[in-house]
Amino acid sequence: MEEIKIAKEILLKLVNNEISFSNAIKNAFHKYNPDQIQKGNITALVGCELRHHYIFDHLISRFFDEIEFEKTVLLRFELANRLFLKRFDDKELLFLVEEELDKDKIQSLIDYVDSSDAIIPRELDRSSPEFLSLRYNTPAWVIRMWQKQYGKGVVFKTLKVNYRQSTSTLRVGKNLDINKFLAAHPDFSKSPVEDIIVYQGRGSVKNLPEFKNNDIFFMKMATKEILDKLDLDPLKGIAVFSEVPNNIHFEVLNDFGNDVSLELIINHPNFYYEVRRYVKEKGLPHIYVYESAETGLITCLSKKVHTFICMPKSTAFDLFRSTPDYFLRIKQDQLDEIIAHETNALNESAEFVEEGGELVYMIPTLSRKESNNLIAKFIVSHPEFSLVEEKQYFPFDSYDSCLYYARLQKAEALSD
Repeated sequence: MEEIKIAKEILLKLVNNEISFSNAIKNAFHKYNPDQIQKGNITALVGCELRHHYIFDHLISRFFDEIEFEKTVLLRFELANRLFLKRFDDKELLFLVEEELDKDKIQSLIDYVDSSDAIIPRELDRSSPEFLSLRYNTPAWVIRMWQKQYGKGVVFKTLKVNYRQSTSTLRVGKNLDINKFLAAHPDFSKSPVEDIIVYQGRGSVKNLPEFKNNDIFFMKMATKEILDKLDLDPLKGIAVFSEVPNNIHFEVLNDFGNDVSLELIINHPNFYYEVRRYVKEKGLPHIYVYESAETGLITCLSKKVHTFICMPKSTAFDLFRSTPDYFLRIKQDQLDEIIAHETNALNESAEFVEEGGELVYMIPTLSRKESNNLIAKFIVSHPEFSLVEEKQYFPFDSYDSCLYYARLQKAEALSD
């Protein structure tokens, strides 16, 4: 079965080589050139395994001791198809599995799965990190951390929402009549946030002429609410340091037109070239795009600005919903390094905020150590800044966003 062979290669690259889901899929399709039906089956099979990865770990470990992951891939696909997907011929899949593993153990596992009405052990406390990890395919260490920081109720609601695909939301620019657009495109609807619409269709919005013309562009509801609160005045000076793709430049262009002045310092190769190409194509002489880490801000900016938006790399727990393999790539031992990097990015950004100006910190995550605690420590070490507002958005609230932001104001100098 060619589809199974390709799916196995993709999953092994995801797990062993830590290649992203999208790149692994793209590379495999380029290599083997499957047809559209095969592409759908392959993507569904790998995606199903990823969405139930931990429960498959648990089931396989009951019957196979210390087995290498590579030898379990076909068995995982058999479980995925038998329990959830039901797209492939089960006898053919079992035949492939039995060529690699002990038939008696395979049959014992299949009998257990077929006869059990609860494949997650009943003896586990349903609020325990171990149970929730199996049920919602989330690392147990993340669940423990969230429960400690936010409580079991918040964690349970977060996990339930994370198990579903995130909502696609787009900002409608001022050059587009939102009501006429919605009337012509029934797959879109209004959101709780003004000028943000929700896409519920199946195709890609990138093919729409309104998207290609930047009359609509991707934006989270929470991001729009935050940007509406900020003093984004090009005459006073705006700078953005970003290590995550975003459309803040489109928002500023929407408000002020093509003569807007904006400094963009980007530490993300793909995003940097995307923005740079756009600025060049549109002939925007006052949008300055630099590629630099936070330590190089001094080489990019010649003067301080009134509003500085800092968006460093984070644990990015928002990716649990949109990236099926993210749980494989986030590791607990990375936390201290991530927090140290966020702290450094905030400290460097603070140097370029003028007196009376604002420093805005935004990260798409759910972690008090990266948010409230980090900001509290920042204010202690930078008493010239005071907290104007901070907010944690949860994925289960009406904004459908996993995002933290803090707005800090720098004090005016005391006159003699």
